[in-house]
Amino acid sequence: MSNLKKLALILVPLALFTILPGLLSAQDDSGGKMSATGCVKKGHGGEGYYLMGQDGKMYELWGKGIGDHVGHTVTVTGTQAKMTPAQEQKKEAMEKSEAGTATYVDMKVSNLKMVSESCQ
Repeated sequence: MSNLKKLALILVPLALFTILPGLLSAQDDSGGKMSATGCVKKGHGGEGYYLMGQDGKMYELWGKGIGDHVGHTVTVTGTQAKMTPAQEQKKEAMEKSEAGTATYVDMKVSNLKMVSESCQ
C-alpha cells in the first residue's frame, strides 16, 4: 500500500471524527442558531423572561411577544445574545438565581412556536 493511501486512511477518519459532532448537534446549527423547548417564566424582580429548557439549560430570552407566552410551553429559535461585560455583570446574579445549578444562555429569539398553553 502506498504512503498516500496510508495517509488518507488516517486523515479521513480523523477529519470525520472532528467534524461529525458539530454536524449532529441538535441545539446549534452551522449558522449559529439554537433552539430550545420549555416553559416560559417571568424573570425574578419582574424583569425579562426565561425558559427552562427540556435540555436542562436556562435560556434568558430577548425579543418581542415573549410576555404573551408566560406559563406556556414553547419552542424558541434564535441566536446567542452578545452583551457587554457591564450588562452581563448586572444580569449575572439574577440569572444565577433563576437557573439554580443549570447552565444559562442569553438568547435573542427570532421565532417562537407555542407547543402547549400550559407547562407540564
